[in-house]
Amino acid sequence: MLIVNLLETVLLQAFATAYLAANGRTRSATRTCVSFIVICGLSFLPLPGLYGVLFVSMLHMIPPFTTGCAFFSLSPSAIMCALDRWHLPQKFLVGICMIFRFASILPFEMRSILRGIRMRGIFPSLLGIVRHPALAYECFYTPLVMRSLRLSNELAASAELRGIGIGTGRTSVYHVGFTLRDAMCALVVTAAVAGIYALEAVL
Repeated sequence: MLIVNLLETVLLQAFATAYLAANGRTRSATRTCVSFIVICGLSFLPLPGLYGVLFVSMLHMIPPFTTGCAFFSLSPSAIMCALDRWHLPQKFLVGICMIFRFASILPFEMRSILRGIRMRGIFPSLLGIVRHPALAYECFYTPLVMRSLRLSNELAASAELRGIGIGTGRTSVYHVGFTLRDAMCALVVTAAVAGIYALEAVL
């Protein structure tokens, strides 16, 4: 049963990686695939305590995370236009739009903070972080909070200028619709799910 579950997870990760690469996120697909292999190897080690359960849980979370990464290849405006055509509530649309915009900018802000710390010579090496973890946490967390607050204000102002509260339907410069590629992906996913269930029934 363990082998069957592992095979199902591996197949799901393979399809999720192919889907992510097809959306132009080849680097992210490679990273998630490498992470899956590493965590899969760690899950077989005789680790003490709950480490084994932790790695097995992480192993099953990577395939849906890989699929979700494909959303970040889309423009938040296109996502919001598509959700608006589904007649979702306006508050829900605003929250989704803010999440995608914030998540796409936050890694850049974090790298800027790390560059600023290195330029000031506070922690020239990783050894300094190990010696003073509390100071390292303070030097990184405090600027991150301030940048996040500033970023949220800027995103709110940008949303106002883009007409976030308009009552009529939204338009988008991106193509929003169901295409042949979407139909092919749906067929592949359906075939994959049917194959996994058939394999589980046989084994």
